[in-house]
Amino acid sequence: MDPNEGLPLHWQIDGFDIEIKYPGKLYWPDEHITKLELVTYYKNIADIMMPYLALRPVTLRYFPRGIHKISFYKRDYSAPIPGLIDTYPYDEISQNKTINVPVVASSAGIIYLASKGCIEFHTWASVITDIYHPTWAVFDLDIPAKDDFPMILEAAGKLYDFLTEKGIQSFAKTSGGSGMHVFVPIEPKYDFSEVKDWVKKVGEQMQLRYPDLFTLPKKCNRTHDSEQVVIDYMQNVITRNTASVYSVRAKSGAPVSTPVLWKEVKEKSFTPADFTIKTIPERIKQKGDIFKDVLILKQQLPEL
Repeated sequence: MDPNEGLPLHWQIDGFDIEIKYPGKLYWPDEHITKLELVTYYKNIADIMMPYLALRPVTLRYFPRGIHKISFYKRDYSAPIPGLIDTYPYDEISQNKTINVPVVASSAGIIYLASKGCIEFHTWASVITDIYHPTWAVFDLDIPAKDDFPMILEAAGKLYDFLTEKGIQSFAKTSGGSGMHVFVPIEPKYDFSEVKDWVKKVGEQMQLRYPDLFTLPKKCNRTHDSEQVVIDYMQNVITRNTASVYSVRAKSGAPVSTPVLWKEVKEKSFTPADFTIKTIPERIKQKGDIFKDVLILKQQLPEL
């Protein structure tokens, strides 16, 4: 063991002994951000983040040696731990097998997974009690060909206006990368195909209204090189998942997928770099959980 990475720590969380090995390991070496800082972030945020993970399949992304080294996804979890990590058997038709997708069971489970090197949490749009009917529709906005976040914000604001015209409440968050996610909480009575088609129809109408601003994915290439903002409606497929609200991302600066107010979007008053594991706890103290209505509202999808 590298002596600079420190002796293991033991945290007592809700009756669980969570061991943090190598707490001094640099997960973000350029910024000198350690594994302990990551786990501490998740400890501080776990109770607020947990409702977005509850009963929801999750894909976990691990970086056990830091963000610049080997990483792997885990979406088939063979050894559940009661009280920390549950599993749900899902028939993966494309692979002709059943996988046991992980489901985080508690706030302590979030901390446990982070202690094992999990940096990113990516959630499904449905819950295990009704796996084939999503609880939200997702608009995934990005510009693959260039770095133009003000254009992303412009597009998100236009999308908000359109949805508001249709009587739909929507909620925005940064992806933690260069894009934005717009969530529409819905009544879980539509299947994934219906939700995907509805998001696509919205995208087509945005493309007609603002042809210089929006485009849709090309066939067989969901994020083609584009100078316009791509609305990736294919995010609304059962096994596709989206970076969870408050998830850290394994990118420079340790950014966090962060809820933002529509006023902030309209004013273009932020960049993704403003929201990191160092800034989010204080932001939540000031603003509270501004995404929480995503878990409460059950809207009908209007005809387009």
